[in-house]
Amino acid sequence: MKKSGIYNAELAKAVGKMGHGDIILIGDVGCPFPRHDQTTCIDLAVCEGVPRVADVVKAVLSELVVESYIVTDETKSVSPAAYQEFKEILDKENNKGNALVEKCIPHVEMKDLWLNGALRGEEVKVFVRTGERCPYCYIALVAGVDF
Repeated sequence: MKKSGIYNAELAKAVGKMGHGDIILIGDVGCPFPRHDQTTCIDLAVCEGVPRVADVVKAVLSELVVESYIVTDETKSVSPAAYQEFKEILDKENNKGNALVEKCIPHVEMKDLWLNGALRGEEVKVFVRTGERCPYCYIALVAGVDF
């Protein structure tokens, strides 16, 4: 039995394979899955609200070095409580002593990133669907290095 960290075997494996610059997107229940095999898709949705995006972000951060993250303008304006929760979680993290870099893009760009980014050579390695039911409640974490 695993003692700590991410218990979901598929998610633990995907996070374990991530390298510098690779992207993991953690999304709400309404996010569509990429329709290609370049991005590993993991469905963690159990029922309404289980798990929440923030819960999965915390679990991933327990094992993954992150240097930056991507949110959308719509997350900030339509779901400010979700954005604030992301900020509170991510403001506790650092990469080699530096605060994580935030990039903010429009929803249409984020959706294109997770659906098609890997096909263009962008390093979107993992897409995780949660049970979160909140509009525009998703975030992309960009892996860093700790040396």
